[in-house]
Amino acid sequence: MHIGRHSVISPQAIIEEPENVVIGDHVQIKAGVVLRPETGFIVIGNHVVINHYTVIHAKGGVEIGDWCIIAPHCGLYAQNYSFDSFDRPITLQPNSGRGITLMGDNWLGAGAIILDGVTLGKGTVVGAGAVVTRSFPMAKVIAGNPARIIKDRAPRDTWDFRTSERCSVDLTPEPYWEYIRRRAEFGLGHLRPGDTVLDLGCGEGYLTQLFREQCGRIIGVDYSEEAVFQARERYGLDCRQMSCTALDFPDQSFEVVTCFELLEHLTRLQARRTVAEIYRVLRPGGRLVGSTPLKDGSGSPPATYAHIHEYTPAELRALLRPFPQVEIAGNFFLAVKG
Repeated sequence: MHIGRHSVISPQAIIEEPENVVIGDHVQIKAGVVLRPETGFIVIGNHVVINHYTVIHAKGGVEIGDWCIIAPHCGLYAQNYSFDSFDRPITLQPNSGRGITLMGDNWLGAGAIILDGVTLGKGTVVGAGAVVTRSFPMAKVIAGNPARIIKDRAPRDTWDFRTSERCSVDLTPEPYWEYIRRRAEFGLGHLRPGDTVLDLGCGEGYLTQLFREQCGRIIGVDYSEEAVFQARERYGLDCRQMSCTALDFPDQSFEVVTCFELLEHLTRLQARRTVAEIYRVLRPGGRLVGSTPLKDGSGSPPATYAHIHEYTPAELRALLRPFPQVEIAGNFFLAVKG
């Protein structure tokens, strides 16, 4: 088990499989907390507080970002038993998990339950006693069973690139559209008629609907239900709420995966899992086409609140290592599966 600097773990906490637990700097884990990877992993960032009697089961993996506060008696359960067969006891049926991610700066109120497959965007707050069954974007307040959005922490009638998580078709100011159009040109330049395309982080569907005109079929994916709703309503797109770290598609389903301005919104662990999923769903010779803001040197945190990690060119190449052919041009990249 790795424990960072100045972290304090109560002797009354229970940590099973410590080799599968990573704890960052300045973390407090209180009495009665149970960390149970169950052959998965638990990764806790920096400046995190996990209060008394919280239980984390992590067969599918649990990642808790920096500056999270988890109140007493919470539960994070990144696993589920199958109960398809009535002829076998449930405990003898498959137990699997897709994972849970708290992106950072999250506050879980007392007794909140987070279920498998959930990603909470940065800065989202969960009310006491809530049961969270699906993912929510950043800067929301959610509550209830099942949890729903009851409040926005960020203003809805303005768009600021420092605090916004995605392009808004209605609110993004004109100066930013030049770069958005450059993304469209780069993507369109790598699509062929007849391609089956997966657009990861499709947001409100602006690029997705442009790409649709030049390929055989395109499916958009975003973890935000409200973004998926906008894409369906505005453009009539086939868009689905889904985590990019656990894509619900068979192996080798697509000729192209597009991934514009997504990687910087993921933790580095999420990004590695996402790249592995992209590689899995691409057919041999398939193309990953995307963009992400690149910086000259590592070590400095992003100035944009919604960005978790911004890559250097060397870091991006390392992230895309599964692909034998990688080309990087400015903020744009192309990777080809062998």
